[in-house]
Amino acid sequence: MGLKKDYLEYIFECAAHVAGGLSGKKMLELGDQVIMDEAIIEKTGKEYFAKRGVAHISVDLNGLHGSVRADLANPITIPEWINNFDIVTNSGTSEHVEPKLAQYECFKNVHNFLKVGGIAIHLLPDSGELKKGMWENHCRNYYSRGFVEMLVENNDYKLMSLKIIDGLVCFCYRKDKDAIFMEDRQEFLKYIKRMECGVTSKYIDETLIQYLYRLAYRMFHRVMRKMRRK
Repeated sequence: MGLKKDYLEYIFECAAHVAGGLSGKKMLELGDQVIMDEAIIEKTGKEYFAKRGVAHISVDLNGLHGSVRADLANPITIPEWINNFDIVTNSGTSEHVEPKLAQYECFKNVHNFLKVGGIAIHLLPDSGELKKGMWENHCRNYYSRGFVEMLVENNDYKLMSLKIIDGLVCFCYRKDKDAIFMEDRQEFLKYIKRMECGVTSKYIDETLIQYLYRLAYRMFHRVMRKMRRK
């Protein structure tokens, strides 16, 4: 998704009011974030936060711009990361984690990365904003206030902020207890809206094989339609 001025201001706002600011904090950033605002000198999230006194680590499958190459769809058990970070940011990364079942592992990773007293800051496409045309076809996973409330309630988090910015549901919570992440995967997944061929469905239990099969099926029929037109 990339970082814009409004998104960075929200991250600063949460850090200032909940964590006492960014300077000196250990931050893990999901995704190899780039700056999408020409008025900002820095070109990547890593460069931007490091210049502000943050001990910054980013994680992404692409391994670019100094990010650690790892897959958020799977459990990440790097010992130095567990219960270690003051701040974890998720600025439009988790919605791209596939298949849908892997959403659970992604948010469980965030939980495990946070130390007790640490905060997670999420900026994610809001399912309620789809009807306004916001973030349409951006991804397959969309979130809502209901998702936020479920996540907070089931993990004994303290919700510190919740607002809509540019069609994104933006929320910040604090991890107050050294406890395991919620074990009910079905409860977690049913609150994520799934985009299927332009239509959102409340819950689709989908494996990676099923997802690839459906993708191949759609591509096959597109080819067949093109052949018929010739």
